[in-house]
Amino acid sequence: MPKNVFDVAAFDLKVRSEAGAPLTLRHPKTGETLPAVIWLQGEDAETYRKCLRAQIDRQIAERKLELTAAELEERLIERLAAITQRFENIEFDGVTYDTTPANVIKLYREHLWIREQVAAFVEDRANFLP
Repeated sequence: MPKNVFDVAAFDLKVRSEAGAPLTLRHPKTGETLPAVIWLQGEDAETYRKCLRAQIDRQIAERKLELTAAELEERLIERLAAITQRFENIEFDGVTYDTTPANVIKLYREHLWIREQVAAFVEDRANFLP
């Protein structure tokens, strides 16, 4: 192969995104790493793409040209929940926070600082490359 050629297969982001990667949460004020970890798929994962397409299809079916800020926020939470694989070392009021769909949505809906870290992590493709 000539040296000027780039083989895009070197970055199989779909496969790597689907495998998932760990996000270690950081303290919202100090930036210190916390023992809490959330395993996530990336935006290139088929799960994320499927959820996004379903949201767009619903919007088309509803003939809705514009979304409110609250609707956009809920759609983001839905997409992030779809690609959340599991929690590690996360409790809520002393009770282990199991990785159920309801708990994932509750965590992202009620804790903006966590949602922001999760969204930034899954948007950064570098997190899913070796």
